Amino acid sequence: MVISSLVVETVPEHTAAVADALPGYAGVEVHGVQDYKVVITIERDTVDESHDVANDIAAREGVLNVNLIYVNFEDDPTIYPDGA
Repeated sequence: MVISSLVVETVPEHTAAVADALPGYAGVEVHGVQDYKVVITIERDTVDESHDVANDIAAREGVLNVNLIYVNFEDDPTIYPDGA
């Protein structure tokens, strides 16, 4: 399991719509909204899956930027195939 924490920066008039839509993405949970920023986590099986979700969010209308804050990928089977 890969767990990433991100801050999604939005166009201010789109913040509410973006925050409401984010839980519709696989593995995404919204933890807070402040001004035009939305704090989220993404939980996916691999780094690549997590990256794909973040890219989809970044391409969404009303999103200015997606900033990675923290990532834990020690359980990603594509990085450590024998569990090392």
